[in-house]
Amino acid sequence: MRFTPCKTWMCAALIACALPAGAAAPAANDWTLAGSLGLMQFIVVPEASARDRDYYTRVIEQRCGKEETCFLRFFTNSTGAPPTVPLPDAILAEPTAMFQRSVKQLREQFQWSCRLQLAEANCF
Repeated sequence: MRFTPCKTWMCAALIACALPAGAAAPAANDWTLAGSLGLMQFIVVPEASARDRDYYTRVIEQRCGKEETCFLRFFTNSTGAPPTVPLPDAILAEPTAMFQRSVKQLREQFQWSCRLQLAEANCF
């Protein structure tokens, strides 16, 4: 039997058919990596997910290895400005969260933006 690579849409259909009944297909990334400067990564997230801590956990797992130093800054983009680095002022005005992990210092921190009014203390 000879293997023939499938077209992207066909592969997606085959994977969806192979899932057990009631199981959801893995969600596509709905966030955008605007760019990075050294270890710092700038990520634009959908406004609908901006206050969802579990959402950020999934993005962090996708962008950061378990044993690597990682710095993520999250923003929304209600104006539709092009997500580039340096970030346009319109995106910079919409911070949502920040995550940093230092393997050297054995420290990990997640903070909400005070703009979202989700954390009374320890926001930025």
